[in-house]
Amino acid sequence: MGARVSAGLAIAVLALAAALALTLLRPGGHGAAPAEGRTVLVAAGGATLPTTSFYALRDCLGNPTTCVNGAEGLVLTYAVAGSPPVGRQPATVLTDSNCEPDRYGVSHCLNRLRLASGRELTVRHDHNMGNDPCLSPGEKVVVRSV
Repeated sequence: MGARVSAGLAIAVLALAAALALTLLRPGGHGAAPAEGRTVLVAAGGATLPTTSFYALRDCLGNPTTCVNGAEGLVLTYAVAGSPPVGRQPATVLTDSNCEPDRYGVSHCLNRLRLASGRELTVRHDHNMGNDPCLSPGEKVVVRSV
């Protein structure tokens, strides 16, 4: 019986450790994407991002053949016009354009977003459409800066 309890405890500890690791790998450790839609993380154009597995997975410019920019409902984008809100803010996707894939199959879509405050923000969403869908006009998302 003791071995069975120890095995069960070990499994529970491993599950908790995996959940904690996933949370800590997210920028800012903010947990899962909200139920209402994807979270759009906005980096300043030309920003140097931290060298973590979280960003490497979503870096379609540096890793075009292996990127999965949208894993777990988290989409990395780059500001083109406007600035991201301080903290988290709901937004609506207004446009999706410039989605022709490059030689690696990566699209560099431009999306205009209307923040709940009424301000607009344009971002570049680098992604492989075979792995991750575009941000669609009318889609409700949550936006926050990286």
